[in-house]
Amino acid sequence: MSVIGPSCNLPSETAPGCGCAAKAAPGGGKAAGAALTTAAVAAACTACCVLPFTLPAVVLASAGSVIAVLDHAHGLLTKLSIAVVICSWVWIAWRSRKTGARLRSSVLGVMCAATVLTATAALWPVMEPAVFHMLGIAKKPKLPAS
Repeated sequence: MSVIGPSCNLPSETAPGCGCAAKAAPGGGKAAGAALTTAAVAAACTACCVLPFTLPAVVLASAGSVIAVLDHAHGLLTKLSIAVVICSWVWIAWRSRKTGARLRSSVLGVMCAATVLTATAALWPVMEPAVFHMLGIAKKPKLPAS
């Protein structure tokens, strides 16, 4: 007699086996549920706790780099803006003469605003010291390159 229990016969052609083969343990359903819950909690913490602290820093860093790039492109973009405004005025005048229609007040208002803003951008290097002085903003002088 065995201490472990009754012996098990192997299956044969005439008799089936006793079924004492090791049974496979069910899959890790609890482990998968715990992993899913942990992932959901991590996503919630990211959305609620971490994101409000990191998002403004990322946005400000991105905005700073965009502003720096646009500062270097000021001359080219101002020239492009002047060309676009002049071409727009010419095209509007040509279409108005061709069709004989009067200009709408909205078109005239938008084009006048575009002209004023473009003129301000073009004259900004001349206007900047006077505007900063009037607002009381002291701009640091540029040191000469040696």
